[in-house]
Amino acid sequence: MAEELENKDELSGEEPIEEGTAEEPEVPEDDRLSKRKKKTESRRQQAIIRVLLVAGILIVINIIAVQVFFRWDLTPNKIYTLSDASKSIVSRLDDKLVVKAYFTDNLPSPYNNNRRYLQELLDDYRSASNKKISYEIISPSDEAQLETEAQKYGIQPVQVQNVSNDRAEALKAYMGVVLLYGGKQEVIPFIGSTENLEYDITGVINRLIQPELKKIGVLSGPNMPGVDKISKVNQYLSKFYNVTNVDASKNAPIPADIRTLLVFTPKAPQQQSQMMQQQAPDVIPENLKFAVDQYIMNGGKVIFLLSKVNVSSQQQFQIAQVVGTGLEDMLESYGAKINNTIITDKECAFVSVPVQQGPIQMYTQIPFPYYPKIVNINKEIPSFAGIGQVFLGFSSDLDLSVAGTKGLKVLPLLTTSPKTGSNPEFAIVQASGKMLPDSMFKFKDLSVGAIFEGKYHSFYKGKQVPLDTAQGSNPPSTIVKEESPDTKIIVIGNGDFAQDDFRGPDENLLFFANIIDYMTDDAGLSMIRMKDANPKPLESVEDSTKAIVKYGMLVGPPLLVLLYGMMRWRKKKAARS
Repeated sequence: MAEELENKDELSGEEPIEEGTAEEPEVPEDDRLSKRKKKTESRRQQAIIRVLLVAGILIVINIIAVQVFFRWDLTPNKIYTLSDASKSIVSRLDDKLVVKAYFTDNLPSPYNNNRRYLQELLDDYRSASNKKISYEIISPSDEAQLETEAQKYGIQPVQVQNVSNDRAEALKAYMGVVLLYGGKQEVIPFIGSTENLEYDITGVINRLIQPELKKIGVLSGPNMPGVDKISKVNQYLSKFYNVTNVDASKNAPIPADIRTLLVFTPKAPQQQSQMMQQQAPDVIPENLKFAVDQYIMNGGKVIFLLSKVNVSSQQQFQIAQVVGTGLEDMLESYGAKINNTIITDKECAFVSVPVQQGPIQMYTQIPFPYYPKIVNINKEIPSFAGIGQVFLGFSSDLDLSVAGTKGLKVLPLLTTSPKTGSNPEFAIVQASGKMLPDSMFKFKDLSVGAIFEGKYHSFYKGKQVPLDTAQGSNPPSTIVKEESPDTKIIVIGNGDFAQDDFRGPDENLLFFANIIDYMTDDAGLSMIRMKDANPKPLESVEDSTKAIVKYGMLVGPPLLVLLYGMMRWRKKKAARS
């Protein structure tokens, strides 16, 4: 018994073993190294598998990309995306179109970018044509046979400058494209930039597939500008239209195949004021008015570009005077009334005038309110949505209220700024360098261009048909068509802005070309042309707003620094107290 108690005492004196603290059996060092190697090998295999999977996915994506070309275009005008009009034209191909681009390799900037852009554009065309377009890019690279082939197509070498190792050298380069289709060929001999490249290529394709281009007519007459006076804008138009003079003299009708007719009013050259008073202004003859009237009655579309302001020079100033064009009565009978006014606008162009600085004559830019800058363009019409501004010179405004009385729908096209002036019939023009006072701009939002749609009634209804009695004239028409089907006309109170003599911006020409597209129902062509248009101008700002911004920028930053310093000072002062 005593021994049992002693044994219990010995047991009770032993330290208790805590649960969960039992020592694990020691793992040999070799086993741990083996496990670590297995884990490392497993991770390496997984990494290799991931790399192979990613490489496989990239290879598959590239294979798909070769077969299906696409890209995301984030530019505002979608300059890297083929336009719907281009897609529509190439979709009408019924035969193979072969494109050969002769483009020298390794050209210096920016020509190397032109080659890459051209290749991407041709990829777009090929995709849109359902593989009916094939292309190859050939680098002549001083190979006589290839150079001869390029020159045979009309692609001549040009000299480009290359700077290498601080040395400038001239390189011979080929940068042209030839398109072959149905036994015909068209060439773009030089691609100096990517601007309007899609428009040029689409225009060439259109000429190749069209048996005949749409005809645009320019009415001919005494002192009336013809096609030769709009050669700059005709560079745009000739890619899609056949622009031709229309002679309606000798009682000849305007041909029915003219899709749109341009009517410029006669304009005599600038004269001295004394001579101007002695001569009656040129007007459109009645027989030509009758031809235009009957063209409209047959559903024709007409753009009237009216120059009602005659300008004469006299020493230090000019005299602007409203004259008749001969069309006012006919247009008003249709519902398009043009006022006898001379428009000024505070939003205007700048002109260069000579300034004498001692013995040296210099030129300076001054605002000229008789050349309105029109930024209020009807953007709801797609053809004009991308036009930022149009400059007119010595314009007259339209009275749009008459259109409703004739049952016509009228759409303002060009509208002046909120600060517009209107001079009745006569104005003395001086380029003084000082803007006219605000009291001279009492009007706002005057229409200087508009679209009129509906049915028209003949101006010659119940009247005797005017005749051309010149020798060799055709027998006159004895029938007057009295009413037209639904059609439209455009009236603009200035006829100079699209002519070569008027030094306006390129947007003037784009706007004029887009008018043609709109009237011939080719609005999609405008979208191609507008891709590379200049950025839109900034919106006009009131003088009071300009002053607030100006002085705010001068006073604001120092004031903010001062306020921040005072806050820091007060915070430190409060911390000390």
